Amino acid sequence: MRPIIAALLWLATSPVAALMLTVSAMGQDAAMAPVVQEPVDPGITTPILGRQVLDQTGKAGGRIIDVLVDQYGQTRAAVIDVGGFMGLGQRRIAVAWRGLRFNPTNGEITLLMPADQIGAAPEYKPAAAPVVLASPPP
Repeated sequence: MRPIIAALLWLATSPVAALMLTVSAMGQDAAMAPVVQEPVDPGITTPILGRQVLDQTGKAGGRIIDVLVDQYGQTRAAVIDVGGFMGLGQRRIAVAWRGLRFNPTNGEITLLMPADQIGAAPEYKPAAAPVVLASPPP
């Protein structure tokens, strides 16, 4: 049998070849799909990871290091590094999203909890157990 005919027979019966053709076809579909662009005004959006959070008195209270969302993608909490000096004694707490206020005028983020409540908040530990959130009074 000629090599070209053997190669064509292999392509026609090989599961690997079928997979290659399927992946190739999927790539073509994806390449043809238009990208939907949604412009967002940079004046109304800002990244918040690493941003400083102020306490209720206006003093530095920590930095946002993560944002927690639920299974529907709704923002539930911010994880904040609090306390400590030069990295020593710092701990992480998860604060209910409603406990943060974003000032659109100056961009400040304020934690709506008194210092004693922040100090008493349980340490955030990402694990399989439910996360306990610190939260301001309703």
